[in-house]
Amino acid sequence: MDAKEICGPLLGPTLGREIVGLDLATLDDDGFAALASAFADNPVLVLRMQELAAPDLARFARRFGHIRPGVDPKYRHAEAPEISFLSNVAADGGVDTFGVTRAAAWHYDGSFAEKPPILAMLYGVEIPAVGGGTLFADMYQAYETLPPALKARVEGLETVNHFGLGPEGRDYFDGLTPERWSEYRPVRRPLVMRHRLSGRPYLEFCMIHTAGFVGMSHRDSHALLAELAEHATAAECAYYHRWRPGDVVIWDEHATMHRNAADFPPDQRRIMLRAMVEAA
Repeated sequence: MDAKEICGPLLGPTLGREIVGLDLATLDDDGFAALASAFADNPVLVLRMQELAAPDLARFARRFGHIRPGVDPKYRHAEAPEISFLSNVAADGGVDTFGVTRAAAWHYDGSFAEKPPILAMLYGVEIPAVGGGTLFADMYQAYETLPPALKARVEGLETVNHFGLGPEGRDYFDGLTPERWSEYRPVRRPLVMRHRLSGRPYLEFCMIHTAGFVGMSHRDSHALLAELAEHATAAECAYYHRWRPGDVVIWDEHATMHRNAADFPPDQRRIMLRAMVEAA
């Protein structure tokens, strides 16, 4: 088995390669090798009709590397603590309002960390009848299609990343206690990166946790971030994933940004399981 055998259609302009013929609960080594090969060339993979419990998802995710638990213990799964819930359902069965709009700004997970995860995956458990999608932006395409003047401007810039201090990070920052805040320190990295697998250049920033740019004022930093985000998330760079129960979506945390589309009625249940994976 090789990657060509399992690669189905491309679902978006440049992202969202459907993978066919694989059962993640029983995946053998040949199947995993084909999947990993497909992932190296396709930053967002979609697998339909999977049947996974949280421990199954954890076992599959560990084949890529070490699972990084979510930062909020409230959303960790009791049967597999490395796995997190993304859910709008509160413990009493009512609406978890944070779960409705959580991660509705463009971001990549763990951007505030010294070593962010290399990939993440979501498994659709319960899906709203209306909306409930996830948007992905192709950060390879975003860099390649920058207008020449803007491309020249961003070369050599370094981002400063700090938990919740990005232009759209207020909901995250406001929830921090002083004790929790002390866990985080600013992290600098180049805005234009080269991917560890492909070697291709891409843009790496986050509207939740990228506070600004080294040597640039707060006002100018946020203006540039807004300009880059508008470009990077334009229709030709983006894929909207319309969820079905049993979908697994795997994405490259560096070659993409993503966000909760926040386009579903709050009283309709939306429950996902998530794993974030660090390099082995």
